[in-house]
Amino acid sequence: MLVICFYNPMVVAFVLIMSKTGQEKEVLANIRRLNEVKEASIVFGDYDIIAKVDVSNVENLNDLLLSKIRKIPGVSMTTTLIGI
Repeated sequence: MLVICFYNPMVVAFVLIMSKTGQEKEVLANIRRLNEVKEASIVFGDYDIIAKVDVSNVENLNDLLLSKIRKIPGVSMTTTLIGI
């Protein structure tokens, strides 16, 4: 029996972003400029924006969140969901 495993070393995560009132479009534009962001949209609900990101490892995800996304003017909070 032949078993083939596909291992994807990339980390795919979904970042839920709350922005300051009225700054959603500006935050979205800045989020979309980041190379790691593959998709981003404004959404209705508790969060204002969802972004799908691809990074090489969890450490790079942490750097992306702390050094880039959370420093964007107008971002007030993030929650991150890591895909498996």
